[in-house]
Amino acid sequence: MKPHKYYTRTLIITLTILLSTYIQTAQSQNTQTVQKELIAIKTEQPPIIDGVLNDACWQDAPQATGFTDERTEKPAKNQSVGRLVYTDKAIYVGLHLYDDIPDKIVARQTKDQTRFQGEDWVSFSLDTFHTHQFSDRSFFIVNPLGTKFAHLATGRAEKSEWIGLWKTAALIADDGWIVEMEIPWQMLDYPDTKKPIRMGINIDRGQQRTGEKSWWCNLGVNEFRENDGHWVDVLPPRRKRELKLLPYLIGGITEAETSEENTSEVQREYTTRAGGDIRYELTPQIRLIGTANPDFDNIEQAVEGIDFSYGERYVPDRRPFFAEGGNTFYLDSFFHSRRIAEMDGGLKLFGKVAKNTTVSTLGTYHKNNQNFILRVAQGLTATSNINGAFLSNYHSDTDANNVGYMWSNVRHGKIATFAHIAQGWEGNSTGRNGFARMGYEGQFVRTAISAYFLDPDFVNRLGYHPFIGYRGVELTSYLSHEWRSGNIRKAYLSAVVDASNTYEGEVFRRNLYLATGILTHKDYLLTAQWVGGQYEEFTDSVFTVGLGIRATDRFNNVGISYAGGKRAGETIHRIGGNLNLRAYGFTAGLSSIVQWHFERRYQQILTLTYDFTPALSLGSRLIYQTEKVNVYFALRRSGYAGMDFFIILGDPNALEFKQRIVAKVIRAF
Repeated sequence: MKPHKYYTRTLIITLTILLSTYIQTAQSQNTQTVQKELIAIKTEQPPIIDGVLNDACWQDAPQATGFTDERTEKPAKNQSVGRLVYTDKAIYVGLHLYDDIPDKIVARQTKDQTRFQGEDWVSFSLDTFHTHQFSDRSFFIVNPLGTKFAHLATGRAEKSEWIGLWKTAALIADDGWIVEMEIPWQMLDYPDTKKPIRMGINIDRGQQRTGEKSWWCNLGVNEFRENDGHWVDVLPPRRKRELKLLPYLIGGITEAETSEENTSEVQREYTTRAGGDIRYELTPQIRLIGTANPDFDNIEQAVEGIDFSYGERYVPDRRPFFAEGGNTFYLDSFFHSRRIAEMDGGLKLFGKVAKNTTVSTLGTYHKNNQNFILRVAQGLTATSNINGAFLSNYHSDTDANNVGYMWSNVRHGKIATFAHIAQGWEGNSTGRNGFARMGYEGQFVRTAISAYFLDPDFVNRLGYHPFIGYRGVELTSYLSHEWRSGNIRKAYLSAVVDASNTYEGEVFRRNLYLATGILTHKDYLLTAQWVGGQYEEFTDSVFTVGLGIRATDRFNNVGISYAGGKRAGETIHRIGGNLNLRAYGFTAGLSSIVQWHFERRYQQILTLTYDFTPALSLGSRLIYQTEKVNVYFALRRSGYAGMDFFIILGDPNALEFKQRIVAKVIRAF
């Protein structure tokens, strides 16, 4: 029997056993946990969203009380009280978050749709289909300044009109802080029903001063979502189908110097460009997203680092078209949207076809490159699901590349399993990729053992697979603990052992990774890690230490790190640092890396921003690398309802500065 066939059959058998075992025990598991409930109350007089809980509807509203510290599993020191009512227009949430030292409540972020870090926050989550799957969960987060962040179940791009225009208000009181939310039904996906139904709900809160995270219904540090609370007998309104347009218009001038026979001249090129996106709801649960002539040139992408790597480095994608509905297209390493570098147009269709069944399709077109993705996700129980996907890439210069991919997650209590199998087709290449993992997810300890293989002829042009032609096993362990008082806030220890061979029986990789860190209540972070072992013919050993000051404050912090040892047969030294400051509306950030390895390389990234208002800002990014220097400036009004505009000097993604100015206007209809 060929090795890859043996591994494939083993993984399929493992997947079948895991699913069967879970289904047999699911009923007994579901009877072990008693969730809290809130009765749905419909009001005729919705509250005024002003951060004061004196409205008549709040007086008789059911209360969410008895919050639990997720780490200690004891009642939270600083309790919270939540209230919930609704109308045919919106859901209304009122929260009183008690704090015995209100003067030390931390609130920093003023821009909506930016994840909170190093400050107090509260989150209301809603599972409208009551599946307990993360993919069906929306959550709405607010800080004490009333700044808000929404994560919707399917995933949305940044434009406020497309996310949904929800309201918040917050204020700091003598005994803590208060939040009110208005969440329109129209921004949510939910069942089309004429009878009252049950939805999953929860409230969680983060307190920066103590590090305490507390839940109304405690999900624990691993967030086991089957323990969410219930919103009982809620009757949502009939959903209206919407058509939204997001056109843009660009005008610009680019100057470039040309040389001919020892002479040079500056050529000026004028450009105009138009395009846009469309969003239409075919049914209350299925959405169509289309884009024509998308503007990717003026999206500030992440910068690839210069740290040494044997394989390709992963760089995330920030383009809005791929963010819209992105949760339903998540395929782990099998779809990396940056592989689609050029496109003239694209379509997405995604949503629910049944309570536990989600279907997603994605197609992009370019004259030389077309891509198609189909994914089907089926929830089996509250803690198990099975998924299938098909990916196709056609390029005019190569054979068509197709990949079939199937995977499943199963968890019973704290025992979690995951397995996938993939088959690729391109010309005569029919390689496979398989993976299986079983782990324990405890409160203080998480550990897992994995087995995997990736055939030498496996090809997936839409995925991120830095290496092929190896198989092996991996053991991971992670220990962590938190303290609510004393000097230490959090400490962790992580270990990974990886052993793999090529298909010819040669050593591919023998790695041992050890890492530890300590975060103090004074916000100092100390880290250390060691990576050693063998990669093919090379023996590596690299030790890294780091120090962070004000480590959890994203606006004012400093950090420094040093790495030294041997990598790929050469001595390596790397010094890195970061500095972030904010004052009087100005925000500055500097990150720097200098590396001595085969050659000396360096990279410095400086960002400067001045906020006139939360929506209007002037920003700049300078990237100074060994090879080139690039800088650009942008005046932007974005992230809020109404017209967005950008005036950009330079090119945000070029290797060196371009004499270029572009004006862009976007308006949602």
